Parts: sequence; C-alpha cells; structure tokens
Amino acid sequence: MVEEARSSAPVLLEARGIKKSFNRVEVLHGVDFTLHAGEIHGLVGQNGAGKSTLMKIINGAYIKDEGTILVKGQETELGSPAIASKLGIAMVYQEFSLVPSMTVLQNLFLAREPLIGPFIDERTARKKAEEIFNELEVDINLDQELARLSVGSRQIVEIVKALSLDASILILDEPTASLSSIEIEVLFKVIRRLKKAGVGIVFVSHHLNEVVEICDRVTVIRDGRVALSSNVSGLAIQDIITAMIGKKLDDSGHVFYNSIKRHHPLLQVRNLSAKGLLHDISFDLYPGEVLGIAGVLGSGRTELLKALYGILPLSTGDVRMQGEFLRIRDPKEAIKAGIVMVPEDRRKNGLIAGDSIRNNVLLPIWDRLRRLLFIREDEGRAIAKSYMEDLKIRANSIDQYVEQLSGGNQQKVVFAKSLAANPRILLLDDPTVGVDIATKRDIALIIREIARSGNGVILVSSDMDEIASLCDRVLVLHDGTIMQELERTETVSFSEEMLMGAIQQKL
Repeated sequence: MVEEARSSAPVLLEARGIKKSFNRVEVLHGVDFTLHAGEIHGLVGQNGAGKSTLMKIINGAYIKDEGTILVKGQETELGSPAIASKLGIAMVYQEFSLVPSMTVLQNLFLAREPLIGPFIDERTARKKAEEIFNELEVDINLDQELARLSVGSRQIVEIVKALSLDASILILDEPTASLSSIEIEVLFKVIRRLKKAGVGIVFVSHHLNEVVEICDRVTVIRDGRVALSSNVSGLAIQDIITAMIGKKLDDSGHVFYNSIKRHHPLLQVRNLSAKGLLHDISFDLYPGEVLGIAGVLGSGRTELLKALYGILPLSTGDVRMQGEFLRIRDPKEAIKAGIVMVPEDRRKNGLIAGDSIRNNVLLPIWDRLRRLLFIREDEGRAIAKSYMEDLKIRANSIDQYVEQLSGGNQQKVVFAKSLAANPRILLLDDPTVGVDIATKRDIALIIREIARSGNGVILVSSDMDEIASLCDRVLVLHDGTIMQELERTETVSFSEEMLMGAIQQKL
C-alpha cells in the first residue's frame, strides 16, 4: 500500500528512484521517499532491508548509483556529509560521536568552535547552545563532563549538536535503543518540540509501538523496495509487520513457559559484591531456566554479568557451577568453565569487524580445531556453515566480512560464535538492541532452544516485553542490590506493566 503524502507543509526532502549496489549486488531498487517540514516520518524494515543505506545516501555518506534527490525543491548531489550538513541535513547515529572526557559545550562545537581572531569565542558558543536548550525546554549543564550524563541526556546533546548546525532535516537512527522508558518520554517531548518548530524528522526504529506513537507517516522498506508508505493514523502495528516481512507474523507475541525442576542448581551465586557497584547478590540458576535481570540503567544489570564473566573484579562472593567452586578472573577462564557472554555492544566487544563470518564464529574454538601446527579447515568451514544456516544469517557466504552485514545479522554472528563455544551458561546483555521484529523472534527461539537443551541463560534486557515473554524468573535490581524476585508459573505470568511497576517502586 503506497499513498501520496497528505501534508500541505513544504517538502524539505524528496528522493526519487534511488538505486544503490555493493559488489554488484543491488541493495536499493528505485526507492522513493518524501519528508515535509514539521513532519515525523518513521522509516522501518528488517535488518538488511536497505533503510540505513537510503539514509546514508541522504546524509552523503554513500553515493547513489541512480535517482534524484531534491532538498527544498532544488536538485542536488549529496557527495559527502559535509555537503549534506551545509544543506541542513544532520544524522544522529546509534553510536554517539561525542567525547566522554569533554564538557557538553566542548562537544557541541568540537572542531568548529566560533573564533575571535586565533582564540575560541566561548561566549558566542555558550549563547547559541543555551538558546537551543531553552527552545527545547531541556536543562543540561553545559559545563558537565559528558561521561557523567545519562545515555538519554547524551542523546539529546547529539540532537542539539546537529541543531547547532542549523539542521532543518534531522535523521534519528534508533534513538531509543539504549534509553529507559523515562528517558524515552523526555526524548519524545524534544522531538515533538522540533516538529512544532518546523524541523523534518526521519525516525528510524525497530520499536514499532514507538513509531505508531510518535510518527505522522511511516515508510516500510522490504528487500530494497518500498512495501508501504502511509499516514500512521488508521494503521495497526500488524499492518506494518506484514509489510516488513511480506506475511503475517502470527506468533510475534508468543509467551514461552517451561516447567523448571528446581532440585540441583546449575549455578549458585552467594554474597557477590563488587566495590561500589554490586552489593551482596545471591541467587541460583537451574538447568533449562532463562533468568531475567530487570532494572533501570545503572541498577547493576550489566555489572552483574561482567562480574560473572570475569571482567569486573569481585570484592566478595562465592560462585559455584554444579557445586564446584569457580575462580574466574578473566573471560578466558569463564569460557573454559562453560560461561559465555553476548555483550551489549556487538561492534566493539562482540565482533572483529574487519574479518569474515567464518573467523568470527570459530574464534573461541581455534584450539579445538588445531591438529599439531595445522587448522582443520574443512571442519571449521562446516561448523561455520551450519551455524549460518541454523541461525538464518543472511550473507553471501561464510567468507563475507561481518562489517558488511546488517545489525541483526551481525548479532546472529555473535550468537553463533557464543554457541560454538558450547556454553553451559549464556549471559545475554540486551541481545536484541537494534534488531528488527523478525530477527528478535529468531533470537527468542534461539534463547529458548539453548535453555531447552539443559543449559542456563541469564538475560539482561531494557525491553520489558522481552523479559516478560522469555523469562521463567526475574530478579529486579536497584543500586546493585536484588530488591525483588518474580517467578512465572502455569497460572501466573509476567506482564510488561507488572515488571515496570516492580522497577519503578524502587526509584
């Protein structure tokens, strides 16, 4: 279903018949996209559908092969981000481009500071920054070191940095991926104020409930083509999902339930503490169980996983696997003990971007594949191919570089690498951040299959719906302490509202 835009506001951006190929593989097949002044336009699609490629063309990071781009009615060639910036186009990426050790003000004007002769004109920079923050009705200390700000505040600083360039077209790439529900509310207020000021906003997201809530229009890209372009009013989320994957996803809301035999713990954690971060944590994990860890950012969720994986040193605590005491001082010892972690930031900590799928998958098991001084290449390739097929990794071959894959397929490579190590316990830190709904479902099935095989899974997630549907038991953390334990039974299930209520009670 493709409709013409129903807005009387001026057209800020129009892309017509955009085509783009990489290595002779066509990624975009004649895509059209229009953005009006004062419009929030959602752009969605599965990982690898082509939406990021389209936005990078509009931002000047990629050069289109064919098609026409008009900015405020004028045909233009966006040959670089610098050219796009001069035309009022700014893109805020999921990975921030800020320097944590610098202040907010220094970050806003980094490498383009206003000058008086050879000296930085801090008064002018401060005045412009204050004007933008005041217009957005956001109170952030300009002299605060960025590292001390919450993720949500950093997101707003990124937006203000773009607006300081006089951007009238703002592209937001997964802006809520790492935010708490409270931070999302603040961000949405800022976005709505920008809309009121006439800024055109492209909202790229996998969170379809947010797209329906905040956007005026939505365009769905599937396999490099526009599958749907419509006003949001009157659309159901299921309509968007169907357009994304080409069929109805009947089990997208499936809730898993598994009867856990709580006789002999797989993992026992007693009185675990890490200086200033975790305080007297005790719990058991049973074979076949998915244990959820819920809490706001900074509650100790990630720190708990890092402590179990040997990244975060313990002050006190006793950890046992099937009754045997474990002394884990680094990830290598954790993997040897059968504990494997899928990190939150797959690009920085989960993958070697400049290497192949095959080499990434086999990274933890090279020793197993070695015979004297040689690697059993055939066996290694067979293992990598098997995981690529089982996890439905969309790629040309196991020799393709992971940096060329979409975010969701990169995450599946991280899972493949983790599974290749044959873990008894899998630690998952926000494993579905930045992946589409179909990939999220695939990952949910992988997680449940791992547990069904008698292993244990500890899942940290910012998505309360994910925790509610996947987990058998949930520990609610606050300030590094377990405040509450919730358990699913045949007659009692979790809900997103229940979990949010438990978390907010402790705030």
